[in-house]
Amino acid sequence: MIREVTEWTECSHKVTNMDYLINDEGMLVAIRTPDCADWQKFSKPIVNFSKSRRKFKKLREEVPTTFIKPFTPDPWDSVSYNSLEGFM
Repeated sequence: MIREVTEWTECSHKVTNMDYLINDEGMLVAIRTPDCADWQKFSKPIVNFSKSRRKFKKLREEVPTTFIKPFTPDPWDSVSYNSLEGFM
């Protein structure tokens, strides 16, 4: 488990640093945002997770055993997606 500690001084927008759970093969398995105590596990590990140009520190926590699903908005809830005005 690692925590990103990168200082994003050159960005004009706010970038949130998160905690990352990486398996033994170096693939990203889950993330945790600063405002949530729960880990969000991906359905498939993310293979192309890159640590380049960022700073991290190792976390000394136990590996989590319970996870929540990441939030993904349902496209069918979008009014513009389901109406003709979205296509005009």
